[in-house]
Amino acid sequence: MTTVYFVRHAEPERSADSIYTDRTYPLTVKGMNDRKRVNAFLQDKRIDVVLSSPFRRAVDTVAEFAAQIGCGVELIEDFRERAITDKWLGLDEFKIFAKKQWDDHTYKLPGGENILEVQARKLAALKDVLQRYRGKNIVIGAHGMALSTLLMHYDSGFGYDEHVEMPMPYVVKMVFDGDVCFDVLKYDVFDPGKKPNHEHCRVVTAKLGVLKAYRYTVIFARHNENWLYCRHRERDTFETPGGGIEPGETPLDGAKRELYEETGAAKFNIFSAFDYVVYTDTGFANGQVFYAEIQELGALSPEFEMAEVREFKTIPDKMRFPQILPVLYAEMEKWLEA
Repeated sequence: MTTVYFVRHAEPERSADSIYTDRTYPLTVKGMNDRKRVNAFLQDKRIDVVLSSPFRRAVDTVAEFAAQIGCGVELIEDFRERAITDKWLGLDEFKIFAKKQWDDHTYKLPGGENILEVQARKLAALKDVLQRYRGKNIVIGAHGMALSTLLMHYDSGFGYDEHVEMPMPYVVKMVFDGDVCFDVLKYDVFDPGKKPNHEHCRVVTAKLGVLKAYRYTVIFARHNENWLYCRHRERDTFETPGGGIEPGETPLDGAKRELYEETGAAKFNIFSAFDYVVYTDTGFANGQVFYAEIQELGALSPEFEMAEVREFKTIPDKMRFPQILPVLYAEMEKWLEA
């Protein structure tokens, strides 16, 4: 696995009468202070290499951290920010221009780039980085628009509103298996403990094997012709068995382990069914859904996290992840019919 931490630069010094150019805008005093939040966030991430756009504001945001871990900053031209035009745009003009670009990804001003051109440039540069630094933990000093074009590539629901809400600085973690991205997490360094909001998420299902890289498993398990759901000892809601795939596990290995740990299943048949991805405000992750037929249940082990297992005819009224479970359950019914 290769892990990339894209760091949107901290606040830059920009004005129409500045002596600086787009390439040389420095960070403000606030920006210099805020980059320390980035340093603190990255401190325990075991970073192997630090890369950056050649623009000064991006370099300055990650350079202090690079010095702390004893490495330089490799500059990559194609990670630069979008070219807007050859003249200065005032704030109101810029907002109108930016909205037009998000409404029409081919729109651009003279001397500038459109969103699709920026995206293609960034994806090509990222592919090269993933090949050269396979298996490494990487930091990349980045820009808001350039980073947003990557996010919209991996999440079709990412758009203008998400882009303008991105603070400075900001960290986006992407995990790759080869060049396939299967996990994205967004970190607000001003609120690093922020949890994903599962009440406002999107769930997309796909045919088995389409996503090709997975972070989670979900298991719909039958016992005595009923669906088996489990309840965590710290919650009063029920959920399907499932969880994170551990290093070295295949999705099937992870599903078998989770089924045993969370239901006590001692004898069962299990089948891979379909893929899914959940998009939240803090990123997305790919998963695989399984169907299991349980012939024999054992006791729940106290060393695991589930307090009880219960049989239901359909989805429990008190369910965990009510925005996710019904979508996956409906798809499971279709899969069984087929």
